[in-house]
Amino acid sequence: MKPLALATLAAMSVGLLGACDQRPERPAQPSLLTTFDKADVNKDGVIEQHEATSIGDRQFADVDTDDNQAVSFDEFEVALQDTAPPRG
Repeated sequence: MKPLALATLAAMSVGLLGACDQRPERPAQPSLLTTFDKADVNKDGVIEQHEATSIGDRQFADVDTDDNQAVSFDEFEVALQDTAPPRG
């Protein structure tokens, strides 16, 4: 083989081997909406206390900020954002 062809083949091999060494990306975390929908067992658009006694690491009553005995998606989102570890 000619030197140029060998150099090209060697460079391609190194590139392929480098690609094999990459770690796969972490699977995506379920979206907040997906998690909320799973917790909303009766699919009425809110999470009631019989569906979840705690959300994240907070008690249901702490998450139900308007005291209507149901956690809306907005309340759910705020509660989980408050308990999420900082990104970085």
